[in-house]
Amino acid sequence: MAIIHSLKISNFRGIKSFEQIFEDHDFVCIVGRGDTGKTTILDAISYVLSPNWNITFYDTDFNNCDIDTPIEIEISISDVPSRLLQLDKFGSYIRFLNLSTKVIQDDYIDDAIPILTIHLKVERDLEPIWYVSSCKGETKEIKSNDRSKLNVFLVSDFINQHFSWNKGTPLYSLLKQADGTTENTSIVIDALRNAKEKVNDADFTHLDPVIDIIKTIAASLGIDIANTLTSIDLKDLSIKDGRICLHDENIPFRLKGKGSKRLISIGIQIALAKLGGIILIDELEQGLEPDRVKHLIRTLYNNNKKNKTQIFITTHSQNVVEELECDNLFFLNNDSGVLTGNFIPSEDKYQSLIRFCPSAIYAKKIIVCEGKTEIGICRALDQYRINTGSSSFTTNNVVYVDGSGSSFTDRALRLKKLELEVCILSDSDRDETLNPTKDELLAAGIIIIDWEAGKSIERQIFDDLPWNGIVNLVDYRIKDKKGNIKSVIDSINEFSVIPLTPNWKETPTDEIRDSIYQACTKKVPKPDEDKSWFKRIDHGEELGNIIFDYFEEMKGKRLHIKLQELSNWIG
Repeated sequence: MAIIHSLKISNFRGIKSFEQIFEDHDFVCIVGRGDTGKTTILDAISYVLSPNWNITFYDTDFNNCDIDTPIEIEISISDVPSRLLQLDKFGSYIRFLNLSTKVIQDDYIDDAIPILTIHLKVERDLEPIWYVSSCKGETKEIKSNDRSKLNVFLVSDFINQHFSWNKGTPLYSLLKQADGTTENTSIVIDALRNAKEKVNDADFTHLDPVIDIIKTIAASLGIDIANTLTSIDLKDLSIKDGRICLHDENIPFRLKGKGSKRLISIGIQIALAKLGGIILIDELEQGLEPDRVKHLIRTLYNNNKKNKTQIFITTHSQNVVEELECDNLFFLNNDSGVLTGNFIPSEDKYQSLIRFCPSAIYAKKIIVCEGKTEIGICRALDQYRINTGSSSFTTNNVVYVDGSGSSFTDRALRLKKLELEVCILSDSDRDETLNPTKDELLAAGIIIIDWEAGKSIERQIFDDLPWNGIVNLVDYRIKDKKGNIKSVIDSINEFSVIPLTPNWKETPTDEIRDSIYQACTKKVPKPDEDKSWFKRIDHGEELGNIIFDYFEEMKGKRLHIKLQELSNWIG
């Protein structure tokens, strides 16, 4: 079975440069923000190892259309099929992976693994050239027939050809592998030739009048075509044997739904990989329901472990990420075309981090929220930015995640170690219990948005929000309680020395403001009782909406200063 040890890409589409050693990783799930270059990496692998000889390139395949700098893609492969290592093939170009130094070299040593390094180069003439190289710079062309022995195919949006039997398709490769020889691989062509004989025997007499006219005119011009008949051109039979394809009874597989087609194609790849091959799947979740996605990824993962195949996939699906081990996840970054990537560490805390907030690995900037109230406020801030003409969180590659209480600083620090930009949105009433501390987060380069010493977000809001905003909070609570004004007023009066009067909205006092705050943040012992007013994402979002309704009126106050700081960091 072929295994990709390392990959280098230069000047190909959105990739100016990329170099990565995959080494022992046999299941690689490439994750990252959109337009990072995930699909381009799979395309690069499939192009270098493609069994096709006629891949078409365009000026737009060059990074920034720079046709004066060639496209160069290089893959070093171990576990190469033995036929390719024979002297009449590429035996003189074998390189060796030194297991001690992890360096590829020309000279053989004990305890080393044979390596073939295959290149694809495209210059301004747009003609692709494939060759095998040695460390000494010697090269030898590798043709499509030899590349086909590696059994590498890409499952993407264009897979209809995967269900036909013509050369260069996975079905054809599977036929050769399963049969063990090439003797029976002409059976498709033979079937087409038989079909031609049947066509020749068909009754085309209704076409004879036209043929007679052509014969007569040709004779007048001195050309004898007296034996003219109607049949199928053998050229079409030999070149277009892709017309013979898999059917579900009378329906060609190409007419099935996208999800079903992709599953069938992946099934063909799995069969090939069992016999030695590399599976490439772009956006594995396309066309599949969440349960089918989870079942597929588990099947691929278990099959991979059983057969020791190598699989590369890309995904934007949290379902895929949640089913994999974290060391299968290759986190990709793109800085103006220079790609870098890292495998997520295989530690329990990273595994729980990824499963708890999988959306974090699809962003460049992460806001780690202490709890659900902060999540809701982030939602409101996003809408406020849009309403005031600023760019959205999504436009700026920003996501917010729930840090889940006391563990949020640890999650923030681990996300920072993945080379993400990280900010925390948190209270300041429990700083002494945090581990790691806020000082440690600052030292790691994490931005901190918090409140005055000893204050929760609710306390800061009740200190800074104009009185009309406080009234709006009470009105929202009454609405949430189905209009039960009495229950809301009673809850406030629990903390008020003087009960609220009917006209309390027109007579603001610090004592009333504090009573409402106490009722708003009331903690109750029973889980089935109504808790704090805003400890839910939707309630937190409404709290945020009220904040931003009065945002400009709070200039100079801590709430405005810190939320404006957060907005600036986002943009």
